[in-house]
Amino acid sequence: MRHGPVIRRFFALSWLILTAFLAVEGRTQQHSSESRQQAPEGKPLVVLIGLDGFRADYLARGHAPVLQSLAQQGLLVKGLVPVFPSLTFPNHISLVTGVHPGQHGIVNNNMRDPMRSERFRLGSSAVMQDPFWWSEAKPIWTTLKRQGKRSATLFWPGSEVRIQGLQPDHWLPYEHGMSHEKRVELLLQWLDRPDEDRADFATIYFSDVDSMGHAKGPDSEEVNRAIAKVDASIASLMAGLQKLGLLARTSFVIAADHGMRFVPMVNTIDAEAITAKFPKVRWEWFGATSGLDLNGEDEAALLARLNAEPHLRCWPKAALPSRLGLAAHRRAPDLVCLAAPGYSVAPNRFKPGPLGQHGFDPEDEQMHGLLIVSGHRIRPSRLDLVSVLDVYPLLCALLGIRGEPHQGSDRLVQAGLLTKMP
Repeated sequence: MRHGPVIRRFFALSWLILTAFLAVEGRTQQHSSESRQQAPEGKPLVVLIGLDGFRADYLARGHAPVLQSLAQQGLLVKGLVPVFPSLTFPNHISLVTGVHPGQHGIVNNNMRDPMRSERFRLGSSAVMQDPFWWSEAKPIWTTLKRQGKRSATLFWPGSEVRIQGLQPDHWLPYEHGMSHEKRVELLLQWLDRPDEDRADFATIYFSDVDSMGHAKGPDSEEVNRAIAKVDASIASLMAGLQKLGLLARTSFVIAADHGMRFVPMVNTIDAEAITAKFPKVRWEWFGATSGLDLNGEDEAALLARLNAEPHLRCWPKAALPSRLGLAAHRRAPDLVCLAAPGYSVAPNRFKPGPLGQHGFDPEDEQMHGLLIVSGHRIRPSRLDLVSVLDVYPLLCALLGIRGEPHQGSDRLVQAGLLTKMP
């Protein structure tokens, strides 16, 4: 495979740390008995790395040597199946709560609540810090706080707000333009302290792969460069942890919220045309997952018109398939629609969506994200498909805490952990 000069530069940085990592972690391959595993001295650390839009099969493209090494030495799943809708905020909150959006209440990246006049919108600092939107489930950092442990969350949705009066020990308001280098530097600063004051759990988030997937499509060279950039940033984080003496006792959980699919502009479904004869209808959501409120229009007639579209399937929200887990949450619009893979609902045919999109049925293979679990106390193993909901019980097991009631399984715990926490 040929690599451009930018990717080659990222490769060089990644390989600087890779040899050291192999020396530190290669021992996990040599243990024939779980009972003989000896943990390094000092308080362990769990780092959750969020890779927005990193589709599971991107790993095989060969642009991420550090991620490939982590996968080789740890637990790799064929695909991390997102919750519905397969969008950024719903899945990031499900990762740290273990429950569906119908339970935690973040049902879309853009939504309306009948109890409030303002909308929930990405980029709104008022929304990001308003407990009203975020308090229907308890993210893992609030559970840690209650059980006497510490957390440091760099740019994880929900960490900017006090939920039931609790917040991470270290956090910052989201700053999209902050460089990868600055993000890694900040997290390492937070972790550079004595064990008794240091976080047990940390998060860091990178959005470049998702951004390039939207703008240029998932098969673009720009996505490949973003993959290499993220890989180099993880290498830098590992190098910093090694300097702090923490690498050997760090467990990495590297998770993508969803995948990405190419959507040709000619596959735009014109929302304006569909509802032209239903003037009171208000579209609330657009994209692969769309939705609209009736506002007094006839439900049966409108559903018949919507479902006459060959590449669209719509339901009253109370009748959504149970596997989608959205239920009849008040923040979901009256009717919820799923476009066929490769199609998308846009306000009108003159405003098509981006080249790359997500939000499709979670069963669509191209919606499946990356999941790698590697490092301290993790054994090499492979699993087929697992749910985003399964990550939460794994985090709880690694941290040795009693989790909140959740909807995940213990498949990752059973497959990946060398030993149980005391």
